Amino acid sequence: MTKVARTLLRYLLGGVARRPRLKRAMVDLAYRIPWLDTRLRDMIYRVEHPEAALDVDPAQLADGSKRCLARMRSRAS
Repeated sequence: MTKVARTLLRYLLGGVARRPRLKRAMVDLAYRIPWLDTRLRDMIYRVEHPEAALDVDPAQLADGSKRCLARMRSRAS
């Protein structure tokens, strides 16, 4: 997501948060359209949490967890 899109989405989220009736109407609409609900939640999560930290010491993990962590890191790259 571009920096401009993130900034715009943050601004829109702030505006909606200040208007409870508008927020309720948007939430009701999103719940009725599942793909829209999923897409909006994903976009909002990315704005609020731009980078997920995977700073785990692999030496302390079990073998299965090490493989899982390696797969997650390879997907993130």
